[in-house]
Amino acid sequence: MTQIILWILLIGPWFILPFLESKRVKHFISAAFFTILLTSIFWQVAQVYNWWIIDENLPFLSSISAFNYGLLPVVTILVFYYFYENALKFFIVNAVIDAIQAFIISPYLFVKLRFYHMVNMSNFGLFILLIALVPAIYLYQVWYEKQTVTAMEF
Repeated sequence: MTQIILWILLIGPWFILPFLESKRVKHFISAAFFTILLTSIFWQVAQVYNWWIIDENLPFLSSISAFNYGLLPVVTILVFYYFYENALKFFIVNAVIDAIQAFIISPYLFVKLRFYHMVNMSNFGLFILLIALVPAIYLYQVWYEKQTVTAMEF
């Protein structure tokens, strides 16, 4: 059952994107890839510092959970898609999503399904880690847009 859920979290969310305006999705896809990069680094750091241990994963993934490549980037695109124009709303929505991830989804879903279990990090620590990524991702998108506009001027 856990394997099926991991596959769904990897592949399923990507099927949401065709229902959105493709030009806007493309506009934010680099932010999603940047999110994957940052969170992949944190998964590697988590392995070194034993923040959490992955109990069950897809066969081709070892130290990074499947939702890092499916659910996470799609949620990133959705938050940017709907809230990027208003920075305050963007940061509030991210804080709410990160709180749900850290205090509800992680302990009551991912741990119960044996995706991973926390070792040297609390759920509050996970929340702080998640929320710390948001400004970097937001600033990346701002920088990316400036680079795109500059490139179009040439």
